[in-house]
Amino acid sequence: MSAREESAVEWWLKYVLLIVLLATAGLAAYNHDRLHVYQTYFREKSPEIRMRYELLSPDMDEAAVQRHFPDVPLRCVSEPGTLGDRVCYASVEMADGVPALGVALFFEKGRLQRSLIQVPWWRHLLQKRRLETDYGAPGSQSGRPVLMAWRMPHGLLVFNRDRVSSWNPLAWSVVMWHAAVPKEQVR
Repeated sequence: MSAREESAVEWWLKYVLLIVLLATAGLAAYNHDRLHVYQTYFREKSPEIRMRYELLSPDMDEAAVQRHFPDVPLRCVSEPGTLGDRVCYASVEMADGVPALGVALFFEKGRLQRSLIQVPWWRHLLQKRRLETDYGAPGSQSGRPVLMAWRMPHGLLVFNRDRVSSWNPLAWSVVMWHAAVPKEQVR
């Protein structure tokens, strides 16, 4: 290869490397609020959790939730918002045998209202199959055909029918349990 050809190749490699670095920096900046979740997932050993959705209830307070998940070091804080006025959360390695990033449980006036499991995008299909195996064929939430839904004794379990349609490789899916949803909202 001549010196001129080498300099053209070097020039091309420098620009490709620059584009890759800029794309990585942009992805990190866009996902700054998610990076800590993935860092914890890949760097630390977290507990496995069994959700037992059929036992979750709006009658549960924080102490009952702690007893429901005895091996999970839940951290609870006041965090007023649309999901509740208090949240307990923890990093988890797996939820019901499927890789997961974390669990969050939301309370309103001291009572459990919602639970969330963050599922990495690359395990969406595995989680979907696990839910169908455990709870049967799903219904859909009225007005939201993109969500699969299962009636639980004290609420409703929902999950995206399809993986998050995003070019963002750090987006995750969520399994959400809602306390006592009226039956007419589930078909």
